[in-house]
Amino acid sequence: MVAPKGESTDGRKRRWQQHNAERRQSVIDAALVVLTRDLAPGDELSVQQIADEASVHRTVLYRYFEDRTDLDLAIQREICQQAGEVLLATVTLEGTPRQIVERVIRAYVGWAVDNIALMRFAERDVAGAPTKPLDDAIGQIAEQIELVIGGFLAILEAEVTDDDRDSLTPWVFLLVGGAMAAVRNWSSRTPLRPAAPVFTQLLADVTWHQVEGLAATRNIEVPDLPVEQLLNLKEAP
Repeated sequence: MVAPKGESTDGRKRRWQQHNAERRQSVIDAALVVLTRDLAPGDELSVQQIADEASVHRTVLYRYFEDRTDLDLAIQREICQQAGEVLLATVTLEGTPRQIVERVIRAYVGWAVDNIALMRFAERDVAGAPTKPLDDAIGQIAEQIELVIGGFLAILEAEVTDDDRDSLTPWVFLLVGGAMAAVRNWSSRTPLRPAAPVFTQLLADVTWHQVEGLAATRNIEVPDLPVEQLLNLKEAP
């Protein structure tokens, strides 16, 4: 039985779209390899280097991207997605509030140390780009942290004013952006100093004191107990 013409055309179109998506991803993966293997943090990434690693001709590469801006943004999105997956996995209500903060900070510093070249590329401003993938990634992480904070405030049954609720989003952006800026400054040093464990603990302490200090100004006491235990206490008759 012969398939209807429209169905056959749609099938070819889907296969072509899948092929383009796979080739596009292979080029992005090649770019990440070049960045991490061949370049020092901040070095320029050339299209020819990417094409060579992807085993395609430079002109063929642009079949899968509109222009250099589209290519650079795609690379940045991939970097931000990989970093985001590492961070979002740590933003949970497991452990004490301080342990949560330390876990998130430790995860980001660890990723940054292992991927300095990728981090530097993600931080770049891409000429002609309508958006910045890093800003979108910060927004996603901040949103998840805000949800965790909101859940914790609900567990504590803390009284929060409307103004404080409205200020929560920009405050979380400040925490996330400030921590990332600190990591950016520290990771630009050669050699890294202080050592990663020392810097990680310092950044975690500073971040925690900001959280605890702001809570104290609102007469909110943050118990040094695992969140799961606090939930059990709240549910107990």
